[in-house]
Amino acid sequence: MKTLRIVGALFWLGCGWCAGDAACRNARRHLEALEETLLLLQRIRQEIDYRRTDLTLLFRRLEREGAVRGESFQVLCPPPGLTRLERDCYIECFSGIGRAEAGQECQRLTFYQERFRVFLRQAEERTRPQLELCHKLGVAAGLAAAILCL
Repeated sequence: MKTLRIVGALFWLGCGWCAGDAACRNARRHLEALEETLLLLQRIRQEIDYRRTDLTLLFRRLEREGAVRGESFQVLCPPPGLTRLERDCYIECFSGIGRAEAGQECQRLTFYQERFRVFLRQAEERTRPQLELCHKLGVAAGLAAAILCL
């Protein structure tokens, strides 16, 4: 009976660790999705501003590089990991690409870059303490459950 309790305690401890690890991975994936979006917006803006690149050719080049997937900028799917508000902003941004002249397009992309920088800053502020505590809280919850089992 004592062995079964020890195994149960170790099981709860492992579950707590896994829960903390999953929360850390989700937070990191969210930050990576925001950073990826910012880099893509910056790249598109630079290409339009400096080279006056045709959007279809730019999309094909980015697709070959693996930066985007899909048919065009207008139907580009947001990366996984973004919140609902961020996904809506992403869709709004990319669905409007190509509907204005280069100068206006760059201003529009700068606006969306700033919005995603704000999203990233907020996410970093929220997740920094979360990343520090995830494993600790998971282990603490597992230990508490394990002690209750003993």
